[in-house]
Formats: sequence, structure tokens, C-alpha cells
Amino acid sequence: MTKKGIVFIILITSVISIMLIAVWGSLPENTNTAAIETLEITDYDGVNEDEEKVKDIKNIVTISNPVYLLLYDYGPSDAYAEIVITVSEPGIQFQHDSIAKQIYIYYTIHAIQEELILTVTIKDQRTHKIDMITLWFQPPDVIIVPDL
Repeated sequence: MTKKGIVFIILITSVISIMLIAVWGSLPENTNTAAIETLEITDYDGVNEDEEKVKDIKNIVTISNPVYLLLYDYGPSDAYAEIVITVSEPGIQFQHDSIAKQIYIYYTIHAIQEELILTVTIKDQRTHKIDMITLWFQPPDVIIVPDL
């Protein structure tokens, strides 16, 4: 074989390998695994009048400890999930640990001082299951003394 023939074979092999990598990378994820049936935030205090989950974080999130750990779960446990998290305040950062099913929410000093109410939404992209929670700094209970 001549040098031109060898270079041509190498060039064709390179182009074919690039095309194979592009096709392999664009294939969809494995859909043989089960889809999630339930998606739920597990750590909350109760529900409000609109049946939304709420959590009082006044004694948990402080200036010296500005991180809140939010736990969630989905079932079945071996299901394939594409969890997406959104928060209502753009200045609040979060980190998602999909293996431990935890969301670390990092409050700013300003958010703690202003006692901002934060809504966290988790959604599975594949099944469109959604759950949400409102995290707030609950003010102390107001005691109403009746007139005598």
C-alpha cells in the first residue's frame, strides 16, 4: 500500500469513529428500568390550608448554620429518576445529592435576616411527578388575651 492509501484509510476510520461516538451519545437513557410511582418530600411539619407542605426552619437555619438539609424519597427504590429541583428565590443556592436523596439548601445572611419564605419544588422529568414544600421562619405564636 502506498502512503496515500494508508492516510485515506486512517481518515475514513476516524470519520466513522466520530460518527459512531455521536450516535452513541445521542441514544436515550435505558428505559427498561421502572419509572417512579411516588415522589415525596419526607421531612415537613404539616400542611397549610392549601394542602401544601410547610416546614419551620427558624431554629434550624441560623447565621452560624446557614444550611438546611431537605430529605425526599421516591418509590420503587430501584426506579430510574431524573430529578430536577427549583427554588423560588434566585439568590438561594442548593446542591442535590441524588444517591442519598438529599438537597442541601444554602441560605444567604440576607435571606436569614429577612426571614425569606422559600418554596422548593422537586420534579421527575420522566414521569412529571411533583412535590413541593414551603420553608419559612415561623414567627412566635401570638397570644390573644380576651377582654374581661
